[in-house]
Amino acid sequence: MLGTKLLLPFLVLSGPPVTDLKFCEVNIHVRHHGANDDVLVRIWLPSERKDWNGRFQATGGGGFATSLGFVGLAPALMQGYAAVSTDGGHDEWSWLSLEWLMKPDRTIDWALWQNIVERSLVEQILIGKDIVEQYYGDKPHHSYWNGCSQGGRQGYLMAQKYPHLLDGIMAAAPALDLISITMGGFWPQFVMKNEGTYVSNCEFEFFAKRLMNECDMLDGFVDGVIMEPDACPFNPETLISHTFDCHGQNVKVTSSMANVVRKIIQGPHTPLGTQLGPGLSPGSNYAIIANISTTPSSTHTQNPIALPASAHWSWALTTLSTDLTALRDAGTKLLSWHGMADEIIPYQHTLTYRQRIEREMSQVDEVYRLFLAPGVGHCAGGSGPLPTNPLAALVNWVEEGEAPEVLDAVVTTARWEVLERQVYAKKKENWKCVSGTSGGNGDYRNELREQVMGLASWMPSWGGWRG
Repeated sequence: MLGTKLLLPFLVLSGPPVTDLKFCEVNIHVRHHGANDDVLVRIWLPSERKDWNGRFQATGGGGFATSLGFVGLAPALMQGYAAVSTDGGHDEWSWLSLEWLMKPDRTIDWALWQNIVERSLVEQILIGKDIVEQYYGDKPHHSYWNGCSQGGRQGYLMAQKYPHLLDGIMAAAPALDLISITMGGFWPQFVMKNEGTYVSNCEFEFFAKRLMNECDMLDGFVDGVIMEPDACPFNPETLISHTFDCHGQNVKVTSSMANVVRKIIQGPHTPLGTQLGPGLSPGSNYAIIANISTTPSSTHTQNPIALPASAHWSWALTTLSTDLTALRDAGTKLLSWHGMADEIIPYQHTLTYRQRIEREMSQVDEVYRLFLAPGVGHCAGGSGPLPTNPLAALVNWVEEGEAPEVLDAVVTTARWEVLERQVYAKKKENWKCVSGTSGGNGDYRNELREQVMGLASWMPSWGGWRG
């Protein structure tokens, strides 16, 4: 397919059209015994051997799609990879729908479910590598996974169960716990229904601006990025009785409105106060999942996020095993990053998983590194430093043995200036006891304070990417 021009969907990969791709496309159809499926495995190979970098890349999906098709393949091909994707036997553009999972009699097609959960992910790698070897006469010298969201979850699954098939796994914003994610997606609607108050997108924007005004300077810089969301002391109740304009209408903040915002930030919990999952981080775009539109007559209309079916089957997509011994034994590296303003999958899910791994696995940093990008949304977007090429950092780690301490990133300012920045790794915390006579001056408290600050150095180090 020579001189092909592809216009990639903006939400997944922004930028100019991808042009002049010269590649060979191989389509393999796979059917499984006892299943009425037809799974497409698509391999793109640079046409000429000189244009192949010798590497293989398996691409992940997004939403409820097993793959992103050419959206994942085209960037890989541009970088010289032989790349593979699979549709899992269903429409690969059905990112937000699970209609493909239903048989004509409206029962679940468990064979297709098994494909997206695990089976097709493994098969695309095995088939893809075989085609690469047949085409070039050589096996790829290194193999990688690259995905975000659903693709991130798939990457973590490969790390947990099949790391021997890959040398490196880049998995961003992983949907590790779909049950909790689904609950969080509905939480704003639940809160507003219980409060009997539906806060519009315009009204949320007022709260968001006041929140940013209060917490933006916590790191000493005014840049529209909240570096440490958990440290933000914003209390929406202080805005009760304030008035502001929404589309020409004068709006007054009520205690019920403030309560809605407070509970959405706090996140879902039981009536007894037990936390069930993280809320939306300060700095996130609340309109994404709250999404209340208004009419000129001030009628408020709900537009909930499209997750109605996932709660029933999301247990099958839960990817929370903390056993990474196979990853360690295979010598495979897992590099992950997550935006701290992610409004779809709050970054705390990935951070909590990483903390569990730290408690159960020694020397975790040798095989698994997590980077948190403040102010960045789901896989992209936001006002913070967006990692530009985390896969390149992973390749350097795998092939040169240089574990990344930072990821190169860029920030686009309000004036459309592109500034180079860096995002730092979340490292394993190592505690040690401190003697009361340490340092000879008896002030062990200062030494302990210095050690604690050292353990959390990845957070103040964010300042290192300031220009």
